[in-house]
Amino acid sequence: MMVGNQYKIVSELGSGGMGIVYQAVDIVLEREVAIKKLRSEFSRTPDVAKRFLREAKIQARLNHQNITHLFTCLQEGEVFYIVMEFVAGTPLNKLIPLPYQRLLPLAMQILDSLEYAHGMGVLHRDIKPDNVMVTPNGTVKIMDFGIAHVLGSTRHTREKVIMGTLEYISPERITGKDPERSSDIYSLGAVLFEALAGRLPFESQSEFELLRKHLEAPPPKLRSLVPDCPEALEAVIDKALAKNPADRFANCREMADALAGEVAKLPARRSGTGPHSINIGEELERCRSRISALVKSGDTELAERVLDSARIDYAGRPELTELQAFVAQKRRRAEPGSGDQRRRIAEILEQVASLHSKGHVKAAGELALRARGEFPNVRAFQIAAICCKAQSVN
Repeated sequence: MMVGNQYKIVSELGSGGMGIVYQAVDIVLEREVAIKKLRSEFSRTPDVAKRFLREAKIQARLNHQNITHLFTCLQEGEVFYIVMEFVAGTPLNKLIPLPYQRLLPLAMQILDSLEYAHGMGVLHRDIKPDNVMVTPNGTVKIMDFGIAHVLGSTRHTREKVIMGTLEYISPERITGKDPERSSDIYSLGAVLFEALAGRLPFESQSEFELLRKHLEAPPPKLRSLVPDCPEALEAVIDKALAKNPADRFANCREMADALAGEVAKLPARRSGTGPHSINIGEELERCRSRISALVKSGDTELAERVLDSARIDYAGRPELTELQAFVAQKRRRAEPGSGDQRRRIAEILEQVASLHSKGHVKAAGELALRARGEFPNVRAFQIAAICCKAQSVN
């Protein structure tokens, strides 16, 4: 398939609310590009088409090494295309969780790009890990200005319509106020928290409850989740997540300055390329320690995510095989075994069920809770403890 007689579509990369993104080749300039196509069902909707073209105009204003470059915008009949720089890399959401030593250089690049965009009068409004691409040499590329807002322009969304990803949205935007630079800073604070902790600062299955937490609830203490996180870094993220915009950093440059002290402490890179990286052996040991703690606590899902991040970092290296073997060993040790151990688990479950059937709900819950401490990887004890607690309260 050809677009504009110049771009040959190679494959589909992904899709979003309004468009589909393809990898393509510019046959004239002989370079790879990414092409965003407005979905056909939206092409005949004037408001959506205007928003799509508005995205192109906004992104065309920006020329920064950490922002994806827009090359041109095309229209074929009723179909609209945006031709952009193709970024070969991994989205940040696929690398989470990260040690702070790796995250800090990425954070500084994000802040630099946002400071530039804000200086050009452009707010991103949808900063999230999916929109942060990391190349193999550690360069950040900010993507998707699909709902960007030009400061001082008329509003392009209806009053009280929330646009953006709810997990990262700032309190003032929830209440319908105009976005400001501090709104992007809040979203970045949520991204950095998640990148370190492997979980969001505010979580809920209910959208209403999630919005309430953004408005009222304090985030968990980051160092309680990531003990080796420097206090200064925790303080920066806490300030970025302040409910009141006036309590956050005045701009991204101020936030970057607050992180500069921790960045200066990072060791010089001793393997590979790029600034502020760390020794592979030291990084491998940190991965081992983190995975060991996660598997021991029963959080095998997060342990696997740490390993997935390592697979990307160490692809083709012998260290990866060593780390994979370490994870497999830890997982085997944490999983319920055979013989006596399995019989012990079965006996406890039977005792919990017996106590519960006789109406001794509190005792059943306490037994399940003790068993959960002994066998953290057996989810049945966790579920039983939670259910018994809920019933005893009611």
